[in-house]
Amino acid sequence: MSSYREPHQVAGPQLMVGNVLLLKHAESVPQSALAFARLFEEAGAPAGVYANIFASIEQTERLIEDPRVRGVTLTGSERAGAAVAGRAGRSLKKSVMELGGSDPLIVLEDAPMESTLDNALFGRMFNTGQCCVGSKRIIVIGKERGEDFLDGFVQRIAALKAGDPADPATTLGPLASEKALDLLLDQIKLARKEGGKVAFGGGRIDRPGFYLEPTVLTGISENNPIHVQELFGPIASFYVVENENEAVSLANATPFGLGASVFTADVEHGRKVAAKIESGMVFINQPVWTAAQLPFGGIKNSGFGRELSELGFGEFVNEKLINVAPPGSPPWGPIK
Repeated sequence: MSSYREPHQVAGPQLMVGNVLLLKHAESVPQSALAFARLFEEAGAPAGVYANIFASIEQTERLIEDPRVRGVTLTGSERAGAAVAGRAGRSLKKSVMELGGSDPLIVLEDAPMESTLDNALFGRMFNTGQCCVGSKRIIVIGKERGEDFLDGFVQRIAALKAGDPADPATTLGPLASEKALDLLLDQIKLARKEGGKVAFGGGRIDRPGFYLEPTVLTGISENNPIHVQELFGPIASFYVVENENEAVSLANATPFGLGASVFTADVEHGRKVAAKIESGMVFINQPVWTAAQLPFGGIKNSGFGRELSELGFGEFVNEKLINVAPPGSPPWGPIK
């Protein structure tokens, strides 16, 4: 099978079921890909069970069509997902797509304020916001609660300190590239142009590296293009709604459907709210996270298929029926 995503999410389960992997990594991380391959070699893995592919787009397309490749999985943009899944589909090959996300974090009226704020900060700022399941849209029920939550959230992100990501004292790291920084700055500019407001941050930090101020956007209407875009960095869109139905409607008003979070003092009620959210994963009283035992994947434009857990093991396994009847059995139906 061929993989275009984080190798650790795919390699372990698929090697366990007997598949071998070819990894076409992102162009920006060749050294990381080579380091991962060295780990397999140092662990004594047989030659050929895991291999890096350095290939152009055209070469990659031919690779997908090669009859020796039986499945394809990708992490990337909607555009890349459509291209790769389309190419795999034309060759009648199974594919799993893990694409964009714009996860909502809903704060119900009874959610404890301080712990929910701490979780919202972690959910949005993990890996400097460069996380497909980051809590990108914070939705609070109630005007007064919304104002208090916004104040608390801004206080927390204002306390983050930019610095060397290898320094334990650093709480705000850089973005992965200048291209990523420029895209986020353009999105902030677009949000403001279309009526949105910057409650905090919004600019580049004056220091070496690709650092963006942690940013909170408010006043994002449904007509604002940012309403349906993914903000892949330290930017949170903040919304205040009047009731639970509005919160769920807003959570679902996105082309994405990867993860979501619901915070409440009533876990059983949280389950009912979670059931109404259109996403592949919903976490109650935590931001979305991953672990080997939890299936990972989304719906809508966030892709299809699952990784990790038993569901991930089965995505690229061909199940075979062998039905046995004793000698002299009739040609049809159950055996008495």
